[in-house]
Amino acid sequence: MIQSGDTIKRYMNQVTIEKTPKYLIVKIPLTSVQTCRAELSPKSRRDIHRAIAEGLSDIEAGRSIGPFKNVKDFRKAIRAVTRK
Repeated sequence: MIQSGDTIKRYMNQVTIEKTPKYLIVKIPLTSVQTCRAELSPKSRRDIHRAIAEGLSDIEAGRSIGPFKNVKDFRKAIRAVTRK
């Protein structure tokens, strides 16, 4: 948390996480990407690990589609899945 007297530069490498009902949005400042240094809070780290584990379990359970050769094949697969 930024407090009075802190310099903003200290927080430029901080990764922020936004959780929505359907997405986990990880915002990584470009300065962090260029310098390969970013800070994660323990809660953010747990959220990321939980989301990755959930995604991997979906893949293992067969709840994924692809790869596709082109966009046309992708669209066909999406339509087939959404019709079920």
